[in-house]
Amino acid sequence: MSALLEAHCERLRAEVGTERTERLGTIGQRDIVRFAVASHAPPSHPGPGDATAHPLFLSSVMGWGDGPAESELDTDGTAASDTRGIPLDGVRLMGAGQELEFHHPVRAGASLVVHTSLADVRLKRGRSGSLLLLRIRRRFTDEAGTPLVTCHESFIAR
Repeated sequence: MSALLEAHCERLRAEVGTERTERLGTIGQRDIVRFAVASHAPPSHPGPGDATAHPLFLSSVMGWGDGPAESELDTDGTAASDTRGIPLDGVRLMGAGQELEFHHPVRAGASLVVHTSLADVRLKRGRSGSLLLLRIRRRFTDEAGTPLVTCHESFIAR
């Protein structure tokens, strides 16, 4: 097995279950409409200036800030924020799917919070070598703690 992947696996096992909380800010109508245009899914407008986000909006956004400088990107184009804050230096990363639970609609003007934790990490041997399987849980809530979306996301690192 790869020594680098084994080291990552041992380090990450200690982080399983540790939750990080990040305030994402207030979601604007423009963000909702831009996502709708890009995904060919028109937003719902229950009232003037009150757009409701597509259910996939929260789990689809890779970053909520301006993004990292090019010098901060890994060779595969990812940054630590792409792996939900879990540092994986020296490996290539690939998304391996999401399972989503939708709790409440996301409306323009909501102040968003994401609670992220590493749910599982496993080292596997594949046909072409070792790989690290990561399972990350992201719970999106509003500031009052109302659940909006829960995302169980899988990644493969090589």
